[in-house]
Amino acid sequence: MNYNEIYTEGDYIYFDKNKLTLKFISKYYRFSSPSDIKGIVSYDKDINILLSDTEEITDFNIEFSYNRNIKNSGFRLKVNPSKEVIIQASDERGIKNGYIAFVNEIKKTNNGIYVPNIELNHEPSLKLSGVIEGFYGKPWTLDERLDCIKFIGQNYMNTYMYAPKNDIYHRDRWRDLYPDNKILEFKKILRESDNYHVDFYYMIAPGKDFNFNMKNDYIALKSKLKQLIDIGINKFGILLDDIDYFKGAGCKHAGLVNDVYNFLKINLEEFTLAMCPTEYDIDYDTPYLKSLGENLLPDVKIFWTGNETLSHRITKESFNRIYSILNHEIIIWDNVPVNDFESDKELLFIAPYENRSPYLCENHLEGIVLNPMDIWEVSKFTLASFSQYAFNANSFRGRDDFKKAILLVVSEDIVEDMYIFSQYFRNSRVSNSLPFYLIDMLNKVDIEGIDKELDRLFNAIQNIKNSNQKNLLESIMPWILQIEEEKILWQNFKDGYVDDVKNKIKLFNKSKHKTSANIVVKTLKNILDIKET
Repeated sequence: MNYNEIYTEGDYIYFDKNKLTLKFISKYYRFSSPSDIKGIVSYDKDINILLSDTEEITDFNIEFSYNRNIKNSGFRLKVNPSKEVIIQASDERGIKNGYIAFVNEIKKTNNGIYVPNIELNHEPSLKLSGVIEGFYGKPWTLDERLDCIKFIGQNYMNTYMYAPKNDIYHRDRWRDLYPDNKILEFKKILRESDNYHVDFYYMIAPGKDFNFNMKNDYIALKSKLKQLIDIGINKFGILLDDIDYFKGAGCKHAGLVNDVYNFLKINLEEFTLAMCPTEYDIDYDTPYLKSLGENLLPDVKIFWTGNETLSHRITKESFNRIYSILNHEIIIWDNVPVNDFESDKELLFIAPYENRSPYLCENHLEGIVLNPMDIWEVSKFTLASFSQYAFNANSFRGRDDFKKAILLVVSEDIVEDMYIFSQYFRNSRVSNSLPFYLIDMLNKVDIEGIDKELDRLFNAIQNIKNSNQKNLLESIMPWILQIEEEKILWQNFKDGYVDDVKNKIKLFNKSKHKTSANIVVKTLKNILDIKET
């Protein structure tokens, strides 16, 4: 990760050993131990942190200090020549981020350990960053959600929002209380969120059939929320997206959300409430948005997807317009890498986070959450890239740094292979579906070049198949098989079986698994003059 400020001072401090021992000093909590900040003690097996009253001689003192002026779970880290490590932050997540930064700067060799005299000052660009599980389709499993929370926490993000459209208790049967087995799942999610310093938001979508004139619907909604409050949830969202609405809906929607806000205020000491309006994907004014913004309580956050449902780009100017219209803190619900729109289900999107202005972070932006695919394992790649943006938007170079993002997901030995594979699965909703060299190859109908490219892709696939990335391989296998079929089709064309190739292309058009690139079919249709039917 790239930090805002880095200062090195002098040489490394060398230790002729393979483990370090630190004495813990707390100026964060008056009475505490290292284990009070989850994820510190077990983060590095080669570092042992002892309590302040230890009589053992230690290599460093490590001090955790509170600094209320540090924003967005940032930190100040200083390693002194006098063998002191001082980490300042305004919350536990910041302390953990500073500790991880310290550990990452240590150099371990076969001969010993080198600790630099260094100062790091960093505040992440986004206050809120992570995932909203808000897609249409089969919801994730509990294990996938737990893994998502772990991935978020390990990659400097901080938020997971539960909003799967096809959870019947979230949308279609929102009035019904959750059964015991679902409540047990939420408790496990909350525990994991706490372990990784991730904020858990529960979203509910009553808008399809909420009766604004029926008192019982207000009571039912509050009863549902109270069930979740009772297990420890204090962050909520009211989603009124993708529904029919009526004249005066803005005022009614604001009234409903305000009613929930006041209910939460009675039942919780601290809470957060966000809402998604029915008009969530524009940056121009409307009577609905005027009424909503004017009537909604000021502390409620509002979701916005950009000026499209699946925004090709999100600019500072567009964001500023919607903020001036709503006059509320905005959470960008970014519909990438989701593939639930139209025929996108046939595709995977394995692509960097891009076409989002770094200047979005300057003011009035509460944060950004990505809406992923129903295939969690493959969604990690774009999320890993986004984590770099969330950490330091000004230094973010999504496409140029995509291999670094891939390394956060797979083992180093197949990073290059996965990068080659990803070039055929770009997010066509955000950028070109092909890299330029493939565009040029197709325009030239470069048979020899395409032949070499397919060999390169096929070799990459074989390496991925031979790796130990079992979950990933299981997720992408249908698309791997499709590519292998395309290679056979290409070979049949080279061998002169033209009629057979023409017949198979018709079947390929009906395939449930396609690449965004689709270079074999595109090339053969061009060469063989096959028209779309």
